[in-house]
Amino acid sequence: MRRRWKILVISLLVSVAGGWWGVPWLVGLPEGLTKAPASSTLYLARDGTPLRHLLDEKGTRSAPPVRYAEMPQALAHALLAAEDKRFFSHGGIDLLAVMRAAWDNVSSGRIVSGASTIHQQLIKNTTPQSGKRTLWVKVVEALRARRLAMCWSREEVLAAYANRVSFGNLMTGAATAASGYFHKPLGDLTPAECALLAALPQSPARLNPFRNLEGVLPRQRRILDKMHKLHWLSDEEHRVALDQKIVLQRFSGGFEAPHAIEMLRGEVADATVRTTLDATLQQQVETIMAQRLESLKGRHVTHAAVVVIENATGEVLALAGSRDFFAQDGGQLNGAWAAHSPGSAMKPFTYALAFERGATPASIVEDLPVEFATASGTYRPENFSLRSYGPMTYRYALGNSLNISAVRVLDSIGGAETLLPKLRELGMSTLNEDAAHYGLGLTIGNASVRLVELANAYACLARLGRYQRWTLRQEDEGAAEERRVLGKNESWLIADILSDNQAREMAFGGWSVLRLPFRCAVKTGTSSTFRDNWTLGYTPEFTVGVWVGNFDNTPMQDVSGVTGAGPIFKDVMLHLHEKHPATWFATPKGIVRARIDPRTGKRLSPQTPPARVSREEFFIGGKLPAAAQAGDYDAKGRAILPREYAEWIGSSGNWLGDLVTTAETEARPVLRITNPIPGTVVILDPDIRNHGNRLLLQAAGGEKVKWSCETLELRSEGAHTFAILKPGRHEIEAREEAGGLRARTFVIVREE
Repeated sequence: MRRRWKILVISLLVSVAGGWWGVPWLVGLPEGLTKAPASSTLYLARDGTPLRHLLDEKGTRSAPPVRYAEMPQALAHALLAAEDKRFFSHGGIDLLAVMRAAWDNVSSGRIVSGASTIHQQLIKNTTPQSGKRTLWVKVVEALRARRLAMCWSREEVLAAYANRVSFGNLMTGAATAASGYFHKPLGDLTPAECALLAALPQSPARLNPFRNLEGVLPRQRRILDKMHKLHWLSDEEHRVALDQKIVLQRFSGGFEAPHAIEMLRGEVADATVRTTLDATLQQQVETIMAQRLESLKGRHVTHAAVVVIENATGEVLALAGSRDFFAQDGGQLNGAWAAHSPGSAMKPFTYALAFERGATPASIVEDLPVEFATASGTYRPENFSLRSYGPMTYRYALGNSLNISAVRVLDSIGGAETLLPKLRELGMSTLNEDAAHYGLGLTIGNASVRLVELANAYACLARLGRYQRWTLRQEDEGAAEERRVLGKNESWLIADILSDNQAREMAFGGWSVLRLPFRCAVKTGTSSTFRDNWTLGYTPEFTVGVWVGNFDNTPMQDVSGVTGAGPIFKDVMLHLHEKHPATWFATPKGIVRARIDPRTGKRLSPQTPPARVSREEFFIGGKLPAAAQAGDYDAKGRAILPREYAEWIGSSGNWLGDLVTTAETEARPVLRITNPIPGTVVILDPDIRNHGNRLLLQAAGGEKVKWSCETLELRSEGAHTFAILKPGRHEIEAREEAGGLRARTFVIVREE
């Protein structure tokens, strides 16, 4: 009999041991558990501040999984106190809890208590549910929980549970819950906050703190009491946790910097994307933009875009693409990425190339009316003021943003065939046509470009000619690579000109919005018919680009770069340098100084005749201009200019007055029509002011010239006469009654 009992006991022990240690190996772990948990993409600012947390394919937000070592100890203890206090002592199934639950349920006649461990809950959460939870399903889950306890460490199991369990409100995982309920990192949670989170997985829908915080707090306090009883909280920690007032700070995934995030969404598939954006600066830029646009409401200005680039890294610190992403008038369009005409903002690159080809800031360009023959007709650039300025140094021509001068300078260095490849090398990806398509108008912005790409080209100037790709993402391989695209000395000269308030005073005044309390290179641009205006500029530290306009391409009402984009630029640049005082570029060793006569661009020295006008100018060593000679001046000290300036000198546009003259070149007077030249073809273009139908009539060699045309209306405005063009061939005559001089010309006008 004893032998039989021994065999029975041994068999029973073997069966129990086999069932406890052997049978679990017959079932596999759920595939959802062996795979890393899926996480929805989280976008962070450069300092780790959440910008946006997307939903995953299941419609929930889940942060990247955290390891046990990264979890606050208080959270681990709170989860164990709430769900499985004997977690570190049982074998995946808590037999004591099973017996206690069985007794409670039998005694009550209904199910009033459960005994599932964290191991079992983890198995259940990662196993696809199909149909009813039968006894067999629960047995298999128990066996899998037992196997899990034999395969994984307790720390791995607890971390996996914390990463996969639902905390309600579309939040999966403790890290997501810490951000969603308290808007803080997991590691910053207090014991009281940890206990609140631990209270939620039992019934996330019922225990919703956003709907009924008071209904969750009793369970939170019980968890704190149990943590204290289990010696996981000291008396003092327990008291402080109970006294702490729970303050929820809802974070529903965030929607910061929406245009920047949208630019990254299709580019990066990582679970966590650390952007280059400065969250505080981004908010400040958006505030400045909204405030300044409010002041332009009466001028039909609806949107703006701003880009801020850190020059040292090429990282975009702020990018705002519209006034309001949810605005119904096109807020979701991205003004930082949409291509627009940059106007005069393209000019600095023309002058930089001219400097590389031997020109200097003292070189003289004839800012006089000029026409260029093109395949589609005659191209005649006009200055913004509709007047010409005579002899201009390159410094003053660029500073005052003169269109005629810029076009002449581009023509002198080879035209669009020279400029276009350089602009592409600077990263302007929208310039897809050939050089002939753009022509000389390329330098004054007849080609559409993107704000972020143009701003990065200015950042290249700020790096003194070293190009670096812009980026919105940290750890962007290749973004830090640099290559020289523009000359160092030439780029320094451009920065010096664009920061010279005196050089732009003629067009912008001495105290315009472009004048900052520190040195800053800045350039404006306005497209035809005021559809777009821009202001871009830089210090050694930062580059700021601003676009203002309307996404429906309708013109603003007399808004230029100074009145539209300029104030936004100034406010952003001032804010940037509140905490980072601006510096300026050291003068390169290859730069020298010399005094010049700005009327002729020639160098002055003790050996040259005394000049009535002079200024100090910078030059690249070895590129000094020719010295002034006695023959450059008349007896009154006036600079003698070429005969091409004769008409301008006698006009009301002569801002140099009695400081210039021309040599006598003709003994017998001859009346010549200088504009338009015979056979000029004019294309009426609806995209330019007045459709381009105003033609200035100019003649040389006579006084008090009278104009006549049988087929066109002529209008006199001050000392100027304009022909109002219409399609057809038109003969125009100039007469000087006193001398009996006459001249004729003709134009052909076509519609585009």
